[in-house]
Amino acid sequence: MPYKTINEQSIKDRVIGARIFFKRLFAKVARFSYKKLLESKAVREEQRGKEFILNVILISSIVLSGIFSFLAFFGSITESHYSGIPIGTATIVFGFFLILYLLSRNKLFMISSYLLVLTFFLFTTYTVYRWGVELPQGLITYALIIVIAGILVSARFAFEMTFVISSVVIILTYFQISNITHPKLYWKPEALMMNDAVEFAITFMIISVVSWLYNREIASSLKRAIRSEEELKKERDMLEIRVRERTEELEKIQAEKMNQAARFIEFGKISSGLFHDLINHMTFLFFNIEKASDSSQQELVQIKEQLRQANETKDVLMDYIDAAKKQIQNQKSDSMFSMKKEILSIIKILGYKLKIENVEINLAGEFDIVTYGNPIKFNQIIINIVLNALDAYESGEQKERSININLNKSDGNAVTIIEDWAGGIPEEIKDKIFEPFFTTKGPEKGAGIGLTTVKNIVEEEFGGTIRLESVLGQGCKFIIEIPIRNES
Repeated sequence: MPYKTINEQSIKDRVIGARIFFKRLFAKVARFSYKKLLESKAVREEQRGKEFILNVILISSIVLSGIFSFLAFFGSITESHYSGIPIGTATIVFGFFLILYLLSRNKLFMISSYLLVLTFFLFTTYTVYRWGVELPQGLITYALIIVIAGILVSARFAFEMTFVISSVVIILTYFQISNITHPKLYWKPEALMMNDAVEFAITFMIISVVSWLYNREIASSLKRAIRSEEELKKERDMLEIRVRERTEELEKIQAEKMNQAARFIEFGKISSGLFHDLINHMTFLFFNIEKASDSSQQELVQIKEQLRQANETKDVLMDYIDAAKKQIQNQKSDSMFSMKKEILSIIKILGYKLKIENVEINLAGEFDIVTYGNPIKFNQIIINIVLNALDAYESGEQKERSININLNKSDGNAVTIIEDWAGGIPEEIKDKIFEPFFTTKGPEKGAGIGLTTVKNIVEEEFGGTIRLESVLGQGCKFIIEIPIRNES
């Protein structure tokens, strides 16, 4: 008993498996047949449906005419007195539909549509001429021609065919009534009247109107679908733009925060030298004040000199404090500023570090250039490049340890050239130095955003340009050009 149950279950599983196999095979054959035989090749959306319908009609006509050709051939062989469709006629019809199908598949479906409608019209007209206007098959075929004309070509062409068919029917009816033509009416029990032709024409007009309304609705639906698709595309594009803008905004915010962190890092690098100089000047200031307070009345001239020196020391301290504030603040106020003054303030800040590294900064060129913009940003440009040069000197053993800063005018631009002899940059990485997070230093030296910040400031804040010239084994030269602007 268990064996029988297992055997029955196995047979059932095989049947189910065979059914699934044939179902999948049929689906594959159907998809392949549709793609190769019926799928539209038209580019425009509104023409694809028409081409598909034409292909269906032509494939059906090819199959039917092929069957008739086979039956005619078979009948002519098996029957001694064959009276059916001549095999030559059936073969011609089959070949004609095949040619129309090939035209349609070669992107000439409109020509194929016109030829199909014209062929049906001529064939039907010959039929009603031969067997009478009131032949039901002829009238139905005329109605089919009107519908096909409206679907495959246009509603206007359907109206034109309606007018032509109605005129032909009325003329043939008149000829038949007047005994000008003598169709074979053995199948018809009663005589044809003129009002029959009018009724036929009205019927054709109704079919034409229905076809026009159908095509009009399809065209309207298609236009709505295309419009909706375009709106969706626009919405998608706008969404992509908003996402991209938001991403850029977040990237800018992130970059600004990283720049702020980098400013604190750079300030940390130079703070030891800054505090060293501040302590020296404060010691000198307190010494002069203390010495002045201990002096006698006879030493009045010397007291005045000591107070003057103390006041000068106070001014130097204020300059140091202002320079330090520039490095830790992110002010965005534009004003007229002196490029020379900003460069000198950087030299003051870096004074102690320059002494430790035994590096000398040489100034040359025109130092009276005054322009309008953000002095803090210009300060950042110079200090980032100078610190890069100091880091390069720190890691090398160069004999000539100097940095040249040259400031000149050229065609309305302020040209700042910062040059060092710290060994240069390899040719293969010259194009990468302005990229974010690219650095040749270790992680303890920097995050690789200093020169990126410099490039952004030069181009976005001042509308200028920056480029690098480097010779490996010698040094680097940064050339910065920014337009000289007045306040207006």
